[in-house]
Amino acid sequence: MITDLQIFPIDNDEIRKKILIEAEKDGRTPIHMTHVVMKKGEIVGTFCTASPTLFWWMHSEKTTNRDSCVVLQSVETLMNEQRTPNYVMPCHPKSNYYKTLISRVGDGLEVYKGDSDDDWTLFIRK
Repeated sequence: MITDLQIFPIDNDEIRKKILIEAEKDGRTPIHMTHVVMKKGEIVGTFCTASPTLFWWMHSEKTTNRDSCVVLQSVETLMNEQRTPNYVMPCHPKSNYYKTLISRVGDGLEVYKGDSDDDWTLFIRK
């Protein structure tokens, strides 16, 4: 045998719950899991082959933070209509709209920030 790793699609809530328990023991929170990685019968990882990610751009001079709030509310509605209530929004700290997203953390948004002030931040809608 070349490896003792096995990879399976995540196809039920029972395995998803087990993954979250194992990840929490490791101090991790997986994002948008589609597959589980097993080693010697134990859950050792996950990955996602299709990430629901929102990429957006708002003109820095022609729009306001209020405009971005209206757009974000529209995005939330559209994502819910598509049955994708959980998604990732990358945003750079130098963006004019970074403060708008930061202000929404805890109100349905979680934040995953890099180690440097120049790293992109991932905002996770859960």
